[in-house]
Amino acid sequence: MSELDERSRRIAINETRFRAINDRVEQDLRDFTAEDEAIAFVCECGYAACRDTICLDRRAYDAVRATSTHFVIVPGHEIADVETVIESHDGYLVVEKAPGTHAIVVEADPRQG
Repeated sequence: MSELDERSRRIAINETRFRAINDRVEQDLRDFTAEDEAIAFVCECGYAACRDTICLDRRAYDAVRATSTHFVIVPGHEIADVETVIESHDGYLVVEKAPGTHAIVVEADPRQG
């Protein structure tokens, strides 16, 4: 695997870890929050040291999570060579992972299977 491929793989794994945390948060709060109530989610960017949060309601988060290759991140945290910004919202971006990492992020998606 080339250096770029290894880097892309590590970034995808970091993002899937943050996504798994957010899924647990969303599930834990499902019975205690209204669908339109803001919840603080962790940024799902590829930066392992990132500790930023993003406020979304459950409907917005579920819309992102409807596609395994999509992640929610803080503006400015996008990594252009491994993902593409597909939506821009007030306070957050939705990115799609590059095709080379789709197998990693789909397989690690807790909502799949």
